[in-house]
This record gives sequence, C-alpha cells and structure tokens, in this order.
Amino acid sequence: MSQAAAKPVLGFIGLGVMGKAMATNLIRKGGFSLVVWNRSTDKSAELESLGASVAKTPAEVISRCDISISMLADPRAVDHVYFGPGGILETISSGKACVDMSTVDGATSSRLHEQIRSRGGRFLAAPVSGSKQPAENGQLVIMAGGDKSLFEDIMPAFNVMGKRSFFLGAVKDAAKMKLVVNMIMGSMMASLAEGINLSQEVGISPQDLLDILDLGAIANPMFRMKGPLMLKGEFTPAFPLQHQLKDLRLALEMAEESTLPLPVASAAHRLFELANVTGHGEQDFSAVNEVVKQASSLERMMALDSPSSSMGSRAMANSSESEVLGEARCVPPSDVVRNIRGEAAGVG
Repeated sequence: MSQAAAKPVLGFIGLGVMGKAMATNLIRKGGFSLVVWNRSTDKSAELESLGASVAKTPAEVISRCDISISMLADPRAVDHVYFGPGGILETISSGKACVDMSTVDGATSSRLHEQIRSRGGRFLAAPVSGSKQPAENGQLVIMAGGDKSLFEDIMPAFNVMGKRSFFLGAVKDAAKMKLVVNMIMGSMMASLAEGINLSQEVGISPQDLLDILDLGAIANPMFRMKGPLMLKGEFTPAFPLQHQLKDLRLALEMAEESTLPLPVASAAHRLFELANVTGHGEQDFSAVNEVVKQASSLERMMALDSPSSSMGSRAMANSSESEVLGEARCVPPSDVVRNIRGEAAGVG
C-alpha cells in the first residue's frame, strides 16, 4: 500500500473508547473508507454518519475488506469476535489480513496468528500505548509483531492513528511489550495515588506535590494530566480501571511463567482489584486513588475494631470470610486497611 496509490477500504471491528477515536481519525484525517462493526449498534451509527459502511457481523467486514483492524476490550472479547458465530475466521482466506490492536496476552495473539495463517491470511498484532486523548489526537504509540509485509501495508493507517510505530518481530513480542508498558503505568498510578494521599495526611499541599513532580526527573504526561483530576475527584474514563486491572493480571501471569517475582506490580494489582470490586471498574484507572483515600479514613476507625472491643472480636472470628479481594461485600474497616497496607505489601 503506497501513499500514492488509492487507499483501500479498511475494516474496523470494535468501536469502544479507543476504537471509535481511531476509526474516526482514519475517516476524517486519513481519508480512508471504512466498513465497521460493533456489538452495540449505536456506536456503529455514529461512524456511519461520518461515511462508514456498517456490517452486520465481523465476518462480513472481513469479506468486504482486504485488511481489517480489530480493537477489542480483552481476550474474551477477542475470542468471541474471531472464533464465535459470524466471527472473523469464518471468512478469512488467501488475500485477507487482520491487524489486532487489542491488548491481550501473547498466547492469544499467537493463536490468532496460527488460525489466520492456516487459512491463507496474514496477521499482525499491534497493541497501542495511549488512552482516549492520544487516540483522539492520533498520538498513539503502536507496538507491532507478526507479518512484516502487513506492517508495511498498514503503515499509512498507523501514521494517522499514531505518532510512532515499532515492529518488534514475532507476534507474541508485541503483546509482551504492551503488557510490560501497562504494568509500569499501573504501578506508577498506584504510587501517585499514595503520594497524593500521604501529602494530604501530613498536611502538605497535594497541588504543590504535583507541581514539584512536574519539574523533576520523574515528570511525565500521565502525572501532569491525571493528577489535577484526581485532586478534583473526576474519574471520567479515558482508560477504564477494569482494563488496567486486566493488564496487570496478564503481566503477572506472564511473569509467573518466567518465575520472576514482581512485588511492586503485585501490590498495585491488589489495589486495582479492590477498586474494581468496590465499584470503580468503569471509572478511569486513576480512581484507584479512592481506594487509598478510603484506607486513610478507615484507619481512624481502627480503634472501634480493636481485638479488645466486641466489634473487634466478631471481626476476628469472621476473618476467614473477610477477604476483601475476593467477592465484593461489606467488610470490617480494619480488614480493608490490612488488605491494602498489609497483604499488598507482602505479596510477590
């Protein structure tokens, strides 16, 4: 696909927070014609109003386009769209190509690659670094692995959606790189939340903290963008917390296969897991701040739940049923604090 040649019609499957922004840029900024599909039809209608054609199934998208992009929530969604009824694999054949930009584990990407290649198609795993705003601005970082010729063919589209694209080699290497990047991001966000709350607890200005961080060696766009919103308690989802939790889980599973302990990422995972089961899963991942804030306020209630009190005795008797990181349920305040400050610090 050369810039001088007429641009092909691209398929785009998955129009969530990220996919919708990416597909919109392909139409508005890139001048591409798209055939789109999404599980909920309202988002497809929005792209149709921009000139996209709407398919009834993922299989129809593939049948109408030589190259199709998928951007889906998690491995389960990827399995359903590729392997389920009306799925991508029903119409994959020689001359067809898929670029999966979802964040999944390496095993899932490798399985897609094998199934598509066995049917004569080409496959590229190309997860991205960046959330809603970079997606809207065409400033994603794209990490690709798989068919090198497909990487070259899709580059004009990548140049619209991202600021830089890396070809990392094998399919599984792209997935591995993405999980490492998001593991670091989640751990940094958990640390920022702790820093904000610690500054408040000891009587110093959290805004001053953010200003100082932004002038030092660890200044970064994430702190600059998310920090002020965390102080305001604004958690409109750019990158949903439940997705950050999923990425931390997949990174820890990858590390477990390599027998590498990751105590910091493990502690961050527990914080995000607690945030998820306490109702923050669909908020922005910076809402992990609310869990740290809750631990701070509940600490003051520890005296009411001490072993010498009747409440404390009941809590100790029922401690086996108070695993805060299991099912979402009401638990004694001290158990929440111990799980956040105690167990999370000791895992790995």
